[in-house]
Amino acid sequence: MSSLPSSSSSSLSASVKLKKRFVQVLPYSHPLILSLTVSGRAKQLLKSLEILGPLTTPLPPDLPPSPPSSRSNSPAPPPSKRKLDPPQNSDPTKRQRTSNHPDTLSHHNHHYHLPPPPPPLHRSSNVPSTFNLRSEPSEDGEVREDLASIPPRTTAISVLPSFVPVRRPRRGKIAPLDYDAIFNKYHQAGRLLKFSGDARFWSTYPSTHKEYRPLSHPPPPNSSYHKFGALIARLELVDALVCFAYSLWIKDYSKKQCFLNSWVTIDAFLGWCKNKWTTEDTFGEREKALLGLIWMIEGFIRARKFYYAAKQADPEVDRAWVKMKSEMATLSREAEKAEMNGSAGSAGQLSLSSQATPQMLPSPASIAPANSANSTPITNSAGGTPNTSSSSATLVASQSSNPPRSTQSTPPALPAHIVAHVPNTSNGRPPSANMIAAAAKATATLGPTLTFNLKEQANGILTAGYCMEHAQRFLTLPVLARHYPTTFARMMGTSLSAHEEHEPDIEDDEGELFWPGQCVTGEGLGWVCLMGKAMVKEIGRDFGYIGLAGVVPKPEASSGASPADSSRQSVHR
Repeated sequence: MSSLPSSSSSSLSASVKLKKRFVQVLPYSHPLILSLTVSGRAKQLLKSLEILGPLTTPLPPDLPPSPPSSRSNSPAPPPSKRKLDPPQNSDPTKRQRTSNHPDTLSHHNHHYHLPPPPPPLHRSSNVPSTFNLRSEPSEDGEVREDLASIPPRTTAISVLPSFVPVRRPRRGKIAPLDYDAIFNKYHQAGRLLKFSGDARFWSTYPSTHKEYRPLSHPPPPNSSYHKFGALIARLELVDALVCFAYSLWIKDYSKKQCFLNSWVTIDAFLGWCKNKWTTEDTFGEREKALLGLIWMIEGFIRARKFYYAAKQADPEVDRAWVKMKSEMATLSREAEKAEMNGSAGSAGQLSLSSQATPQMLPSPASIAPANSANSTPITNSAGGTPNTSSSSATLVASQSSNPPRSTQSTPPALPAHIVAHVPNTSNGRPPSANMIAAAAKATATLGPTLTFNLKEQANGILTAGYCMEHAQRFLTLPVLARHYPTTFARMMGTSLSAHEEHEPDIEDDEGELFWPGQCVTGEGLGWVCLMGKAMVKEIGRDFGYIGLAGVVPKPEASSGASPADSSRQSVHR
């Protein structure tokens, strides 16, 4: 290179000196200083890249596919294969290759983005997204899951809806007169709703039907009670059932008893309600939940009856069992004494029987076959035809006289769990077969009351299980969460316990509830009624159901209608 003129060199040295002074004055973080530093580093980087020389031509993007995976059944692993790198990043979890220069890395790190996470169903990125879903072994020996055969999951629902129940103050102990008032109120409400449901249901039949009975004051044609007459009638029936069951339960709860005669009066209406909700048109899951409610009410009633029947029968059964064990012990002792007394006599009989004349053996002629050379043919005709039936009959008779012993032992007289209650012998050994057979003849006298209670208990267990099996088909917590979210939230967000059935008000639409527990405890029917009332109200809002305010009034004995009837008709929808 030619040397610069003296004037230019002097000006350059002056500018360099000025720049150094200027850099010393300005701070290092100044934008001007940073730009000068970056430009110098960029020049250094370009000089470093010149060492590498020109880049070769990259590989073409379209490459032949890799060979298929080995399907050999031999235990030896397949030979390793070279996996071709795709045009893009072969492994999304690896970072891009960057320069090792610290300055370059610190300058470009704010342009670097983390790669997306790998897809959950792929082990590596070279597996295509549309791979075969058959259960074929992969290269590493694993078996892929057949994802196509897995049914899709239903959309998960919110466990706790946004509704939060209102926590009412505890009522505590209720006076007996208040219990009586509740009983009378809901027993009467059940009668009104039952009559209205029947009358409204009969009015929905065609006029040519034999059960058709028109209403004296039908609802307006544009009202919800006219549009959904059949459903409103069924809602009134199940509402009446809830009121009847709640009134009878509150009567039992106030006395801490179970009045069986009172519960008998609801059996026929239970069957009537089930028929109306079963034999009619097909409903959706929301309406069928009320059918499950009816089954649950019946199941809890049956369980309550057999639980209290068992409580009444338990002392009498204990007394009968004590008498039974005493008689079993007496009979087994007598059998043991009879065995000990008869041992000497049995020994004498055995000695006499050993000296008896042995049984005569059959003659060879009777057992020889008919075609034997030593047998003598017996003829019964003039022609001298041999009679082989006689020898055959003799052989059969000889075989029948000595039948083979049976290899099957006779079953014990008592099952093993009852044999444990038979006393042992006098020398401490287990009871003999004769002692067990004698103990099996023991009897006990059961009175009419105990027999009836035992019958009710056995029948109640079977029917309660049958009802609860049908109830859980239609009424579950997921069904409540989907179709009765308010009722579900009132039970899930509750602070009440299982023994506080008397605390909630059955007419409260926002208070706390409790999911009914196990019916085998004999309790929980109050919670079922409270839940049922809430379900009827929640589904009734969508159809304009107003409960007692919209019932069909009962006809009065007098010809004129009372003011109460006219007011009730005014709100009839």
